Amino acid sequence: MASPTFTASLDEGRKRFEAGSFFAAHEAWESGWRQTRGSEKRVLQVLVLWSAAIHHHTRGKELGANRLLLRALERLGEVGDAFDGIDVDGLRERLVTSLEHAQGPWSDEARPLWPENGSLTAGESFDHEARCPYCGEPVMVSVAPEEAEDAHYIEDCPVCCRPWEVQVHREGNHLSVSLSRDDAQ
Repeated sequence: MASPTFTASLDEGRKRFEAGSFFAAHEAWESGWRQTRGSEKRVLQVLVLWSAAIHHHTRGKELGANRLLLRALERLGEVGDAFDGIDVDGLRERLVTSLEHAQGPWSDEARPLWPENGSLTAGESFDHEARCPYCGEPVMVSVAPEEAEDAHYIEDCPVCCRPWEVQVHREGNHLSVSLSRDDAQ
């Protein structure tokens, strides 16, 4: 079980990273890294190195980005395959992709994705945050792996109780979920 410090740092850094604020993500993860120990510290160090590398890459410093990404991959090798809150294999793939992109100048296609964005592994639910198409309130839709094969079903909003049409599309390990009004009801 992950410590509260690790979880808070991971979540804060992830939000900033996904928003493209790589330096801010670095700062959030470094704050947690300074307060954790063991594998948690190592995972946060990998994330600190990754975000710093991307920050350098966006500023045209490909050599520095390459060095940081190689160090991140080296440190990640010291982390086991399963770690609470992180898809280690997915992270490794993203680091390698970032390293490949860092061989040249920064471009929009070099912008990294978080390893768990839309990915689903066996035995794990995928939570998709959306807004109700009726009342506009933020809602969470959970999809179990066994239900993830191009599912189409009706679910009621927990806020306004109106029915949505939920469409789930799976392509490999990537899921996309969309909500629309079910005006036929």
